[in-house]
Amino acid sequence: MGKNMGEGKKILVTTGITLAVYFVLRYLLPYVIPFLFAYLLVHLLNPVTEAIRKKLPWKKEIIVSVLLVILLSLLTFLFYYFYCMLMSQIRKIAMNFDYYYSCFCGWVDGCCHMAEKSFGIRVDTLRELVYSSLDQATEQIRVYIVPGVVNYSVRYFKKVMDAGLFLLMLFVAVILLMKDYDEMTEKLQKYKIYTHIHNITDRMWKQGGMYMKAQFMIIAVIILLCTGGLWALGNPYFLVLGIVIGMMDALPFVGTGTVLIPLAVFLLFRRRLRLAAGYLGLFLLTYIVREFLEPRLIGQKLGIYPFVMIVVVYAGLYLYGPAGVLLGPVTLLTVTEILREIGV
Repeated sequence: MGKNMGEGKKILVTTGITLAVYFVLRYLLPYVIPFLFAYLLVHLLNPVTEAIRKKLPWKKEIIVSVLLVILLSLLTFLFYYFYCMLMSQIRKIAMNFDYYYSCFCGWVDGCCHMAEKSFGIRVDTLRELVYSSLDQATEQIRVYIVPGVVNYSVRYFKKVMDAGLFLLMLFVAVILLMKDYDEMTEKLQKYKIYTHIHNITDRMWKQGGMYMKAQFMIIAVIILLCTGGLWALGNPYFLVLGIVIGMMDALPFVGTGTVLIPLAVFLLFRRRLRLAAGYLGLFLLTYIVREFLEPRLIGQKLGIYPFVMIVVVYAGLYLYGPAGVLLGPVTLLTVTEILREIGV
């Protein structure tokens, strides 16, 4: 009986902590993201700042200001360069949408004609269903997506202003925190709750940091492979498709085959065998690379079974939206480390 009550208490405590972590990440995290990023940057830049101080008699806040300006300038240049290339390709897709639509319709007609000729099956109903769905999707694209891509609007300006405000808050928070980082850490160490929080975050940093680093590495490698492969195959939208396919590969049950295999089949029906083989080969390459990297970078370092990781990511997507790819595993790690710290 005592054992059952103990198990029941563990379940209640675990449930309560899980709900609390979900509430914090779902509703409070957006309000503290700039300051959380500021703390992470200070934590990462503090050793570099101390090393520079030994050679230059500058204050820590001045050194970190110079480092941030260099870092932000570099990131801004790279972002602007790739953003211009990306928007150019997206606008090109939007302007040539009618051409691609007619090509796809021709492919559908070819498939239906082949089915009728080979199997003697009447596919008029299927053709009408496909065209009806295409017309609805096309209308949505024309009304909502194309105008937003081709023309700039107040929404984009507002997003740029929000990003600028975020960077300004981050910049100021990093400088102020770096100035008093050592003194604040020394004072906080006197409190017992800080010790517990530090133990939890330190273990999460080691494990979760490894997971996030591994996930970003895999996504980056897949994006580079897809972008380079599509460029080599002569695809004019290599950057757009490379980024989209690489990001889709991070989602469970999706992967690069969701885009590359239909493209290969489409090209096969159009008798462009070399290109079809190229897209199929690119899919096989990305699949093999992910299968090689994932267990070595993620599964082994986190100590979590791949099936459990898929469940956690799927639940994260359902609970948090697209950010759940990262917040799902973060939730699991946070709950696990809190339970470990309190001895449950």
